[in-house]
Amino acid sequence: MNSEVLTIKLLDLVEGRETPETWQNWWDEHEAELETLLGRQDFLKLKPRRHGFQWVPVFGSQKGAIAILEKSGIAFEASNLYQERYLAELDVFCKEQERVQREKQAKFKADNPEMFRRYPKFSKALAKVLDTSDEIKPAATEEQIGNQESVLDFTLPSQVREFFLLTAGIQASTGVILSLSGMFDLTIHGERYCMLGEFWKEADGDQLLLRPGEETIWYYAHEQDKVKRLCNDMTELLEKKLARYLNEQ
Repeated sequence: MNSEVLTIKLLDLVEGRETPETWQNWWDEHEAELETLLGRQDFLKLKPRRHGFQWVPVFGSQKGAIAILEKSGIAFEASNLYQERYLAELDVFCKEQERVQREKQAKFKADNPEMFRRYPKFSKALAKVLDTSDEIKPAATEEQIGNQESVLDFTLPSQVREFFLLTAGIQASTGVILSLSGMFDLTIHGERYCMLGEFWKEADGDQLLLRPGEETIWYYAHEQDKVKRLCNDMTELLEKKLARYLNEQ
């Protein structure tokens, strides 16, 4: 391949005469030659990136080709075709994600009527932000709760037990994690706690804590290495603290 052949191909790319398939096939066939002909910097600009969207690689390569042609002083008329096809593809993807999210939210409401009755503010706020990757576990049994208490040597507060009898755990990508099976015992600054879950109120990974014999919910801000009193009990945590946080997402 010589510079003249390459220029013709770059013009085809920039002016919208390529498809994702023709461009990728041509690239695969000539990749080794192109690195020698272009030099490393321009080679990387032109290289199509592997992507889940069909039109992203050719759209990205078009930007690189424009830079190469401009540097060479070669005239061209850039096409918007690849960008338009990419945006159309993105729109379809986003609409499908929204559809899946709506279905998941509707299923959450249908499957958890008692949670909506018991914790209406929290449940409504959670339903609005539920993502396709989020998880709402089925209710725990008294036996499962008792077994976890035995493992931890820790008696759960009554309101925490009530919550786990509605769901054994919630994992929301917005930064709310409550999990019966994920609970563990820990000591912070000489004080014994049981980790109830995570609440990313101040930073990712900050923890919700319980102390023996209390309904109080405590908050461990790990960046400050400080335990703070968060609220009086589980109901206040759900209906005020977490509901407000989720509504702000």
